Amino acid sequence: MEFKNSVRSFALFAFLLLLLCVSGCEYGSKVWHEAQQTVDPNPEINLKHGGLENPDDNKLALLFTPVDAKILSLCEVLSTVDSHPDENWFKLLFMRFPWISGVLTVDDEASILVKLPEVEIKPFKPGPLIEYEGDWNEIKLKSFVSYSEFGPEMYLATPFFKDAVFKGLVVVHFDPRILLNFCPDPKQLIIMQPDGGGVWTGAEDINKKALLQIDWDELLDENVRGVVTVDGQRYVWLSRYIGDTQIVYLTKAISKKDEDDGLLFF
Repeated sequence: MEFKNSVRSFALFAFLLLLLCVSGCEYGSKVWHEAQQTVDPNPEINLKHGGLENPDDNKLALLFTPVDAKILSLCEVLSTVDSHPDENWFKLLFMRFPWISGVLTVDDEASILVKLPEVEIKPFKPGPLIEYEGDWNEIKLKSFVSYSEFGPEMYLATPFFKDAVFKGLVVVHFDPRILLNFCPDPKQLIIMQPDGGGVWTGAEDINKKALLQIDWDELLDENVRGVVTVDGQRYVWLSRYIGDTQIVYLTKAISKKDEDDGLLFF
């Protein structure tokens, strides 16, 4: 009898886990404008949840960590690339990260070897990557954001080799705005690339121009975390790197303190 109960319990657990995985994949594959229709317009973030003592840091952590986890996971997969991927690798990539726009591989002369999907909306020329003034034998991941009339696109490039000789690049790309899908409340999170001019958020009342006019070069030269004020509103921010692209996560501060006495550790 105990054995049968154990089997039933395991089967129920496996079924619930499957439902969770399937629902997660379906949600992750939706584009941002669809997420606006499906995400709870008034979600509640429990700031009293055990975590950081500073309420501003705690709020930002709850908002950005699910987003950051997706990026870190993708970067981790790319960091394991050594030789040119096979067909199964590409299939698993899209299964694990259904939110990416596509992937391509190019040889050491910038000729495309594989391109999935074959047709893309946003233009991309791999030549500048191959001509990068660096040693691909020492660089594991390079990244940049391209801006066009069709919107921003982030590219992550990692080298592959044959007999320890550099042979080309694997390039994965995605629209950074889709990352907001993974935030529990996209209207409270801002994702920026200060040196590229990109500001992505689910909020409609954000003064993007004023945020970009902040002297981020000076701030990011000395700090990875801080508080800035725009139009009388305080924002707590944290800087992270995706490859060699520096991005900044921000959210409106909820404390009334003027002094920046919080520290954020991850």
